[in-house]
Amino acid sequence: MKIVILADSLALAREEGGGGIPFEATYPYLLDQSLRKRLGHDSPLVIERGMRARTIEDVLADWFEQVELKTADIVVVHVGIVDCAPRVFLRRERNFIETLRLKRLRKFILNFVHKHRRRIVLLRRLVYVPPARFKQLVEKMVQRAREGKIRSLLLINIISPPDQLEERSPGFQENVRIYNQILAEQVDGRLIQLIDLNSLIQQQSGAHLTIDGIHVNEEAHKILARQLEAYILTFGNESLAATSEEEPGSTGHE
Repeated sequence: MKIVILADSLALAREEGGGGIPFEATYPYLLDQSLRKRLGHDSPLVIERGMRARTIEDVLADWFEQVELKTADIVVVHVGIVDCAPRVFLRRERNFIETLRLKRLRKFILNFVHKHRRRIVLLRRLVYVPPARFKQLVEKMVQRAREGKIRSLLLINIISPPDQLEERSPGFQENVRIYNQILAEQVDGRLIQLIDLNSLIQQQSGAHLTIDGIHVNEEAHKILARQLEAYILTFGNESLAATSEEEPGSTGHE
């Protein structure tokens, strides 16, 4: 069995400082190691394909290479925060600012934006992927999953940001609610399933978020790894669960 994880930076290691996460603490690594320990040589192959700033557009662009060519059985899609976060600039505008040769002008613009961010966000109401397009692309992804040979598409929803981040980027929490609803609408109880990571984190009063209010800490990575493992062990293949019970002493691939 092959499990492909198409995720944004929430699945990746982070530098120390500001909630650093080592690679060995990320949920794809924890999932892989736990399945190896449980199932030994019968463990699924976990293929992590995280990418910083990945949107649903990137998922569709990568689908053929990462899902179809790899003949994935289970596909985990963990994106949305990059799509729905309120922005001051569109990507092309941000790239233009970053490449300005006039350093003084660039510095002036960035200082102005920093000072007036809330007002600009309220005025422009920009996101990288608007809700209508997000819905269209999620539905396209689901359709490709149904037409392909994968056995399950598992969606992980978006964590709602804390109030202090909402204050800086007004509309963020409502955006998360709207985009999460779009994801939830795709669940059919068979091919398309959902892990409600947002609820899991909110039950802990957001205590599992790093100081940036978006990324998750090591404990949250453990929670998500356990959720994924439980799903995989029970997913339409009782032989996996049976193997885990029959080989409790297994420690890895033989």
